Amino acid sequence: MNKRHLLAALLAAALLALSGAGALAATDRTAVPKLTLEAPQTAVPSGSSVDLVLNANLPGFLTLQLLNASGAQALSVCENQELHTKENVVTFMLRTPDKEPLPAGTYTISGEMRSQFGVASKPVSAQITLVEGLETDEDGEETAGSGAAAASKSAESAKSDTSAKSDSKKETSAAAKPAATVAYVSGTAQVGAEGLQIGVGVSDSAKQTDAGYWGLTADASDAEIWAALTRPMMGVDVDERESAYIYDSPEEGRKQLGTVFGVSQGVNVVQELEGGWVLVEAYRAEDGAFMRGYMRKNRLRAVEPNTAYGLVIDKAKQTLTVYRNGERVGSCAISTGLATADYLHRETPAGEYVTVTRRGTIDYASKGFCHYTIRFGGDYHLCEIPATTKNGSDFSILQGSLGQKATRGNVCIAHEASSDGGINAEWIWEMTDTNKRVKVLIFDDKARDQVPTVK
Repeated sequence: MNKRHLLAALLAAALLALSGAGALAATDRTAVPKLTLEAPQTAVPSGSSVDLVLNANLPGFLTLQLLNASGAQALSVCENQELHTKENVVTFMLRTPDKEPLPAGTYTISGEMRSQFGVASKPVSAQITLVEGLETDEDGEETAGSGAAAASKSAESAKSDTSAKSDSKKETSAAAKPAATVAYVSGTAQVGAEGLQIGVGVSDSAKQTDAGYWGLTADASDAEIWAALTRPMMGVDVDERESAYIYDSPEEGRKQLGTVFGVSQGVNVVQELEGGWVLVEAYRAEDGAFMRGYMRKNRLRAVEPNTAYGLVIDKAKQTLTVYRNGERVGSCAISTGLATADYLHRETPAGEYVTVTRRGTIDYASKGFCHYTIRFGGDYHLCEIPATTKNGSDFSILQGSLGQKATRGNVCIAHEASSDGGINAEWIWEMTDTNKRVKVLIFDDKARDQVPTVK
């Protein structure tokens, strides 16, 4: 993508936003932006999330990196992320690209921004100290936050979980109920105490009065699709780049089945249980496998999606379709993730999501650059097919792979506008500029009896 296109997308909004500040501020293309950066003053547990607060006097694009004590890059925090004149909060995980906690020590956050006219600010920096260990609650689940706030949240969570466990044990003992368990063995499923079939490769016997997306297939009617696109979604109440576990049982000794992403990914609540637990189903982040298991009810929160637009991704047809106000606008070719035996996480998980952070330009496998990047779940994004250079127009890296699986998990969208509605990556980017939390429904390319089994 040519960066001039990206700058032009913000120009009109920038002029309107700056009109009250005087003619000079609105028209001076050479104005040097002023950027400030605030980082946590207290030590942060390695592996947790951290919030940075940035303020700028002009809109533009932000690049940040985390440097270790020797000055080498430990982490790329963001690249060309959209920046507004209001207070901006950048949240990222203190983990390596392999999702391992960063070593304890003192690090430097360093970065700069460029205005909508390409003028760079003075570099800014701040120090951040990492200490060993990620705070966890008594279930072993990760808690977000840093320093004293993280310790406080962990203590509150532990107290709440201890109370819930105590109540649950009393109720179970009084009613003499069997433990609710679920197991996955060689692709088969066992029946849990609720009498529901659990696992991959079994029919959905849970009675759902409002199934929404979870009761649909990709060939459902436009009316059914639109109803699923606009209904509230139940998400996990952690940061968009964090994750939460789904377990095989609510009882002591439970095991982790897999993870789901923060508030951007939806789960289907099948049943509420005593003791503060719910039975849910979702596609897990590790390999796209469908799973049904248990998590605490207080981990969930309702998410209201955008009611003007919605996106549908069909992995079987490798297409993205846009809906607006209940009507189909058009579709374009895409390429979703292609898993390998060694990299199962490259499978783009099916499920229900909402768009969150608009990141702009990101690196593509050290081979090129993807523009118009929008996160919809953890490290998965909607983005344009990669160009060989940041400002180039050579899309040959994946141009020939549109219409088939080929990426490392992202949904790469065509550069050229489609003949069906003029849809492409730039169209999606511009639409999400003013339309937040657009729901994304991803239909799998295989039936549940063919998706990987959670073991």
